[in-house]
Amino acid sequence: MNSLKALGFLALAFVFIVGTVWFSSWLTKKTGVSDDQSVPPPAKPTVVCSADSLSYNSFIENNGKVAKLINDRKLMFARNGRFINSQIVITKNETKESKVACGYLLVRAGTELYGSLQSWENVHINPNNFGGHINPENQIGVGDSREFSEYIFPLSEIQYWKTRADRWRGSLSTADWAALLNVTEEVVFEIAMNTEERSGFIDEISIAYKCWNPKTGEENSECELKVLDKGDIETDSLVE
Repeated sequence: MNSLKALGFLALAFVFIVGTVWFSSWLTKKTGVSDDQSVPPPAKPTVVCSADSLSYNSFIENNGKVAKLINDRKLMFARNGRFINSQIVITKNETKESKVACGYLLVRAGTELYGSLQSWENVHINPNNFGGHINPENQIGVGDSREFSEYIFPLSEIQYWKTRADRWRGSLSTADWAALLNVTEEVVFEIAMNTEERSGFIDEISIAYKCWNPKTGEENSECELKVLDKGDIETDSLVE
Protein backbone atom coordinates (compact mmCIF):
# COMPACT_ATOMS: atom_id res chain seq x y z
CA MET A 1 0.00 0.00 0.00
CA ASN A 2 2.80 2.38 0.93
CA SER A 3 4.63 1.57 -2.31
CA LEU A 4 1.51 2.46 -4.32
CA LYS A 5 1.27 5.83 -2.54
CA ALA A 6 4.95 6.51 -3.24
CA LEU A 7 4.47 5.72 -6.90
CA GLY A 8 1.48 8.04 -6.98
CA PHE A 9 3.48 10.91 -5.48
CA LEU A 10 6.30 10.33 -7.98
CA ALA A 11 3.84 10.37 -10.86
CA LEU A 12 2.31 13.65 -9.67
CA ALA A 13 5.77 15.21 -9.25
CA PHE A 14 6.74 14.11 -12.76
CA VAL A 15 3.57 15.62 -14.23
CA PHE A 16 4.18 18.89 -12.32
CA ILE A 17 7.77 19.20 -13.55
CA VAL A 18 6.87 18.44 -17.16
CA GLY A 19 3.99 20.91 -17.01
CA THR A 20 6.20 23.66 -15.59
CA VAL A 21 8.85 23.17 -18.28
CA TRP A 22 6.20 23.17 -21.02
CA PHE A 23 4.53 26.34 -19.69
CA SER A 24 7.88 28.16 -19.41
CA SER A 25 8.76 27.20 -22.98
CA TRP A 26 5.34 28.33 -24.22
CA LEU A 27 5.63 31.67 -22.40
CA THR A 28 9.07 32.33 -23.86
CA LYS A 29 7.80 31.74 -27.39
CA LYS A 30 4.73 33.86 -26.74
CA THR A 31 6.54 36.89 -25.35
CA GLY A 32 9.90 36.51 -27.04
CA VAL A 33 11.65 37.14 -23.71
CA SER A 34 13.90 34.54 -22.09
CA ASP A 35 14.82 34.35 -18.42
CA ASP A 36 18.17 36.07 -18.91
CA GLN A 37 16.51 38.86 -20.93
CA SER A 38 13.65 39.64 -18.57
CA VAL A 39 15.45 42.62 -16.98
CA PRO A 40 17.23 44.80 -19.57
CA PRO A 41 20.58 46.25 -18.48
CA PRO A 42 20.62 49.96 -17.66
CA ALA A 43 21.73 52.28 -20.44
CA LYS A 44 25.36 53.23 -20.39
CA PRO A 45 26.30 56.74 -21.53
CA THR A 46 28.08 56.83 -24.86
CA VAL A 47 28.73 60.57 -24.70
CA VAL A 48 32.26 61.63 -23.81
CA CYS A 49 33.93 65.02 -23.40
CA SER A 50 37.60 64.15 -23.26
CA ALA A 51 39.64 66.34 -20.93
CA ASP A 52 42.07 67.77 -23.47
CA SER A 53 42.26 70.94 -25.55
CA LEU A 54 42.18 69.10 -28.90
CA SER A 55 38.79 67.57 -28.06
CA TYR A 56 37.47 70.96 -26.98
CA ASN A 57 38.74 72.71 -30.13
CA SER A 58 37.30 69.98 -32.35
CA PHE A 59 33.94 70.31 -30.60
CA ILE A 60 33.88 74.09 -31.15
CA GLU A 61 35.03 73.81 -34.78
CA ASN A 62 32.17 71.39 -35.47
CA ASN A 63 29.59 73.90 -34.24
CA GLY A 64 29.03 72.33 -30.86
CA LYS A 65 26.50 73.86 -28.48
CA VAL A 66 27.78 76.88 -26.52
CA ALA A 67 26.07 79.14 -23.98
CA LYS A 68 27.93 82.41 -23.38
CA LEU A 69 27.50 83.81 -19.89
CA ILE A 70 29.83 86.74 -20.64
CA ASN A 71 30.78 87.49 -24.24
CA ASP A 72 32.42 90.92 -24.09
CA ARG A 73 34.86 92.62 -21.73
CA LYS A 74 33.62 93.43 -18.24
CA LEU A 75 35.84 95.27 -15.78
CA MET A 76 35.73 93.54 -12.39
CA PHE A 77 37.78 93.70 -9.22
CA ALA A 78 37.50 93.71 -5.43
CA ARG A 79 37.75 96.70 -3.10
CA ASN A 80 37.31 97.04 0.67
CA GLY A 81 36.16 93.45 1.01
CA ARG A 82 33.51 93.62 -1.72
CA PHE A 83 33.27 92.50 -5.32
CA ILE A 84 32.97 95.47 -7.69
CA ASN A 85 30.93 95.22 -10.91
CA SER A 86 30.01 91.60 -10.21
CA GLN A 87 27.35 90.11 -12.46
CA ILE A 88 24.48 87.70 -12.16
CA VAL A 89 23.62 85.43 -15.10
CA ILE A 90 20.63 83.10 -15.20
CA THR A 91 20.60 80.07 -17.51
CA LYS A 92 17.77 77.66 -18.24
CA ASN A 93 17.70 74.10 -19.58
CA GLU A 94 14.94 74.29 -22.19
CA THR A 95 14.29 70.54 -22.62
CA LYS A 96 13.31 68.03 -19.95
CA GLU A 97 13.63 64.88 -22.08
CA SER A 98 17.24 65.58 -23.08
CA LYS A 99 19.90 66.33 -20.45
CA VAL A 100 23.35 67.88 -20.40
CA ALA A 101 25.79 64.97 -20.59
CA CYS A 102 29.15 66.69 -20.27
CA GLY A 103 31.01 69.76 -21.43
CA TYR A 104 33.62 72.42 -20.84
CA LEU A 105 33.89 75.76 -19.06
CA LEU A 106 35.92 78.46 -20.84
CA VAL A 107 37.28 81.40 -18.84
CA ARG A 108 39.26 84.24 -20.45
CA ALA A 109 40.31 86.90 -17.95
CA GLY A 110 43.21 88.95 -16.63
CA THR A 111 44.27 92.49 -15.75
CA GLU A 112 45.50 95.29 -17.99
CA LEU A 113 48.43 95.74 -15.62
CA TYR A 114 49.79 92.19 -15.58
CA GLY A 115 48.01 90.56 -18.51
CA SER A 116 47.48 87.04 -17.20
CA LEU A 117 46.01 86.30 -13.79
CA GLN A 118 48.60 86.21 -11.05
CA SER A 119 48.90 83.46 -8.46
CA TRP A 120 46.84 85.44 -5.94
CA GLU A 121 44.04 86.28 -8.40
CA ASN A 122 41.02 84.16 -9.31
CA VAL A 123 37.81 84.42 -11.25
CA HIS A 124 34.91 83.85 -8.87
CA ILE A 125 32.01 81.83 -10.33
CA ASN A 126 29.24 80.59 -8.07
CA PRO A 127 26.27 78.73 -9.63
CA ASN A 128 23.52 78.01 -7.10
CA ASN A 129 26.09 78.06 -4.26
CA PHE A 130 28.20 75.27 -5.81
CA GLY A 131 31.20 77.40 -6.67
CA GLY A 132 33.60 80.08 -5.53
CA HIS A 133 37.18 81.12 -6.31
CA ILE A 134 38.06 78.93 -9.31
CA ASN A 135 41.27 76.92 -9.01
CA PRO A 136 43.14 76.81 -12.37
CA GLU A 137 45.24 73.73 -11.55
CA ASN A 138 43.25 71.23 -13.66
CA GLN A 139 42.63 73.53 -16.63
CA ILE A 140 43.37 72.15 -20.13
CA GLY A 141 43.46 75.35 -22.19
CA VAL A 142 46.13 77.76 -23.40
CA GLY A 143 46.80 78.93 -19.87
CA ASP A 144 48.61 82.18 -19.13
CA SER A 145 49.81 84.55 -21.85
CA ARG A 146 51.09 88.13 -21.91
CA GLU A 147 47.61 89.54 -22.52
CA PHE A 148 45.26 87.30 -20.56
CA SER A 149 44.67 83.87 -19.05
CA GLU A 150 42.56 81.40 -20.99
CA TYR A 151 41.42 78.40 -19.00
CA ILE A 152 39.31 75.46 -20.13
CA PHE A 153 37.90 73.13 -17.49
CA PRO A 154 36.05 69.81 -17.75
CA LEU A 155 32.52 70.73 -16.69
CA SER A 156 32.22 67.59 -14.57
CA GLU A 157 35.18 68.49 -12.35
CA ILE A 158 35.23 72.16 -11.39
CA GLN A 159 37.62 72.81 -8.51
CA TYR A 160 37.15 75.86 -6.31
CA TRP A 161 37.64 77.37 -2.88
CA LYS A 162 34.39 78.43 -1.26
CA THR A 163 36.11 81.26 0.61
CA ARG A 164 39.52 82.92 0.74
CA ALA A 165 40.01 81.27 4.12
CA ASP A 166 39.54 77.88 2.41
CA ARG A 167 42.15 78.93 -0.13
CA TRP A 168 44.68 79.72 2.58
CA ARG A 169 43.90 76.41 4.30
CA GLY A 170 44.09 74.48 1.03
CA SER A 171 40.52 73.25 1.51
CA LEU A 172 39.52 72.59 -2.10
CA SER A 173 36.00 71.65 -3.22
CA THR A 174 34.94 69.91 -6.43
CA ALA A 175 31.56 70.08 -8.18
CA ASP A 176 30.01 68.48 -11.25
CA TRP A 177 28.45 71.43 -13.03
CA ALA A 178 27.15 69.25 -15.87
CA ALA A 179 24.96 67.45 -13.33
CA LEU A 180 24.08 70.74 -11.64
CA LEU A 181 22.64 72.10 -14.89
CA ASN A 182 20.13 69.22 -14.88
CA VAL A 183 18.95 69.55 -11.28
CA THR A 184 16.78 72.65 -11.72
CA GLU A 185 15.36 74.42 -14.75
CA GLU A 186 17.19 77.62 -13.84
CA VAL A 187 20.74 78.07 -12.56
CA VAL A 188 21.95 81.43 -11.22
CA PHE A 189 25.64 82.17 -11.85
CA GLU A 190 27.23 84.91 -9.75
CA ILE A 191 30.43 86.07 -11.48
CA ALA A 192 33.18 88.30 -10.10
CA MET A 193 36.97 88.67 -9.69
CA ASN A 194 38.90 88.71 -6.44
CA THR A 195 41.79 90.85 -7.70
CA GLU A 196 42.27 94.28 -6.14
CA GLU A 197 43.74 95.57 -9.40
CA ARG A 198 41.17 98.01 -10.83
CA SER A 199 41.97 96.97 -14.40
CA GLY A 200 40.77 93.42 -13.80
CA PHE A 201 38.60 92.11 -16.63
CA ILE A 202 36.69 89.11 -17.90
CA ASP A 203 36.46 88.80 -21.68
CA GLU A 204 34.49 85.58 -21.88
CA ILE A 205 32.89 82.89 -19.78
CA SER A 206 31.09 80.21 -21.76
CA ILE A 207 29.83 76.66 -21.40
CA ALA A 208 30.25 74.21 -24.28
CA TYR A 209 28.12 71.11 -23.80
CA LYS A 210 26.79 67.87 -25.26
CA CYS A 211 23.32 66.38 -24.75
CA TRP A 212 22.14 62.82 -24.18
CA ASN A 213 19.07 60.72 -23.52
CA PRO A 214 19.47 59.23 -19.99
CA LYS A 215 17.13 56.34 -20.89
CA THR A 216 19.16 55.09 -23.85
CA GLY A 217 22.58 56.58 -23.12
CA GLU A 218 22.77 57.95 -26.66
CA GLU A 219 23.87 61.44 -27.66
CA ASN A 220 21.29 63.82 -29.09
CA SER A 221 20.98 67.55 -29.70
CA GLU A 222 17.69 68.37 -28.02
CA CYS A 223 18.81 69.98 -24.75
CA GLU A 224 19.35 73.73 -24.83
CA LEU A 225 21.02 76.06 -22.36
CA LYS A 226 19.74 79.60 -22.79
CA VAL A 227 20.85 82.75 -21.00
CA LEU A 228 17.66 84.30 -19.64
CA ASP A 229 19.04 87.42 -18.01
CA LYS A 230 22.26 89.31 -17.36
CA GLY A 231 22.82 92.20 -15.04
CA ASP A 232 24.98 93.86 -12.44
CA ILE A 233 24.40 92.89 -8.84
CA GLU A 234 22.90 95.98 -7.23
CA THR A 235 24.73 95.53 -3.93
CA ASP A 236 28.22 94.16 -4.44
CA SER A 237 28.59 91.00 -2.40
CA LEU A 238 31.29 90.41 0.17
CA VAL A 239 34.55 88.80 -0.85
CA GLU A 240 34.54 85.81 1.48
